Amino acid sequence: MGVLLIVVVIAAGVWWVNVRLYPIRRCPSCGGSKRNSANANRWGACRRCGGKGEIRRFGARDSRE
Repeated sequence: MGVLLIVVVIAAGVWWVNVRLYPIRRCPSCGGSKRNSANANRWGACRRCGGKGEIRRFGARDSRE
């Protein structure tokens, strides 16, 4: 049980540092292409990212503190 707790704490620490260093990732809906091609009749901007091609990762803050 103690080893599992240590592994979970280390994994959470690595994830936290990674989110602080890289707070933005590619949009999973459009794959960073900024366009939604899921429907052949709709080629507008991606609805999830708004045409930016990137989204903020879970846990990332807007300002660096």
